[in-house]
Amino acid sequence: MHGRSKSFARLVSAIIFGSPIVLLADPGFGSLRRKNIDLEVRQPALVRLSDTSIAFTGKVASKEYQAVLESLLSTLETEIVSHEKTLQKKQSPKEAEWTLYLNVTGYAAPQPHKNTQRSGNTTTVTNRWTGSLKVAYQVLDQSGRVHDADNVSDMYDKTYVEGAGKGANSFFGIRVPGAKATAEPIPQTPEDVKQILVHNVVNRIGAKLGNTTLAVPVKIATGEDRLNRAADFMDQRLWSRALEELQATPPFSNVEHESYRLYDLGLVHEAMSYESKSYKDQRANLFQAQEYYDKALETNRNEKYFVETVARLRDSIARYRTLDQQQAQEKKTVTPTTRARNQEAPPTPAPAPVQTPPPAPPAVPTPKANTASDIIKLYQASVPADQIMEIIRSAPLEFNPVDIPTVLAINKAKVPIDIQNEMRKKVGASPLPPPEPAKPKTAPRKATPPKA
Repeated sequence: MHGRSKSFARLVSAIIFGSPIVLLADPGFGSLRRKNIDLEVRQPALVRLSDTSIAFTGKVASKEYQAVLESLLSTLETEIVSHEKTLQKKQSPKEAEWTLYLNVTGYAAPQPHKNTQRSGNTTTVTNRWTGSLKVAYQVLDQSGRVHDADNVSDMYDKTYVEGAGKGANSFFGIRVPGAKATAEPIPQTPEDVKQILVHNVVNRIGAKLGNTTLAVPVKIATGEDRLNRAADFMDQRLWSRALEELQATPPFSNVEHESYRLYDLGLVHEAMSYESKSYKDQRANLFQAQEYYDKALETNRNEKYFVETVARLRDSIARYRTLDQQQAQEKKTVTPTTRARNQEAPPTPAPAPVQTPPPAPPAVPTPKANTASDIIKLYQASVPADQIMEIIRSAPLEFNPVDIPTVLAINKAKVPIDIQNEMRKKVGASPLPPPEPAKPKTAPRKATPPKA
């Protein structure tokens, strides 16, 4: 009996370990077939600098900061122009349509503070490197109007074991040699600290003024045959092939499973947005990604990662809305002679008006953003549909097509599909299908009286 049990155990082991096993899992971020990728997030600039020219200039609060200003200007120029190939760099602000003006207001990078610690026969010498950099910047057009301005600062305070160089890492906050290599540079001189500070400040300014790229680790939902194939395509950056697989996947009857298919669709559209060449395609794909992410979150509120994803996309969406408002403003033609600003004199955020003949034309007021409630009120007031759609096209619109209270209000007011689609088109959402025509009711056949 004991021998039969051992034989049976060997048979079971042979079946388990000698035969291929198909592991099945529900759609999600489970551990059976976990897949993560680095998504190259490319955010639009807050001030759209494309197909134009720009000059870089500035001043310092102290002569000691002059070398820092020169490093900032050259590094920032490379950062912005490299991410926008249509941008032309000019030497003089008088020759450029735009000027990026820097003012270095504070800088320090002293020699390191040494500290010696003895433990038995071991002596450890550490260097504490510190530094700080404060910069104010402004982005001005040829008329001297400020389109963006901010104060940017960066601090550096790290301690390394003396002699640590390339390949050093930290141990309880102290950098030690011989550990796993890290991409973070280890300063050897105050000049190295200065370059680290300049690099960090340039990244923060460039993130607002250039289409910067940042690698963000993201999860891919897998667990079903087509989702797995789409994940393989996404891992190879073949976004269109992944989109075909996901679109060919029928919606899951289980709402939780369906939420992961919707999430993957949003991820594909987000990635396609960052790789699109035109502003129109970037915007359309990003708003489509937001719609799928919102649907996934609405379908499965227990998945916390969906909340993180929506939050990540929020900044990019806000930037596109800012650009939409800028495009809705007036487009004034400004000649180089209209700019009366000394290159060496620091510009002010609100320059005093200069009386020059002929007088400048009055500025066109910025149109006020409409809301979905405004459109509903116009329809309920029997304003013609053509006039309502013209109002939608002529001004910014604050409208979320997947916001449940908004959808309910629109349906309750019975706003026509053509007006709803004009609103959706304004914010980059896909149009609604036309309503199916009502089937005509057939009149009951009259009974034929019997013949006499």
